[in-house]
Amino acid sequence: MTIVFTLLIASAVLGFVTGLIFRVWAIAVVSLPIALFSAIFLRAQGYGFAGGVTVIIGCLVICQTAYFAGIFMRPSSYGAANLTQEEVDGDPGNHGEQDIRDDDK
Repeated sequence: MTIVFTLLIASAVLGFVTGLIFRVWAIAVVSLPIALFSAIFLRAQGYGFAGGVTVIIGCLVICQTAYFAGIFMRPSSYGAANLTQEEVDGDPGNHGEQDIRDDDK
């Protein structure tokens, strides 16, 4: 029973940290190792198929729930820095960008 709680807590921590740092695609990458390691540890502890699958599903659900909690705990300025790819300095460049004609010349 201790292994079940350990797996659930580890899944929650991993999901929360993933939510704080990465975008949504990372939850798919994190879910596969959670399922594999959970299956290996549960089988080594002698859990049967039905009990093991139930615990693995619980680990994945808790991981995803913790991921969404991590997203909501993420600072709001986290995404604001990535909104612009270039720093605006007020000076126009020598060449036009995005095929904009220079009508003033």
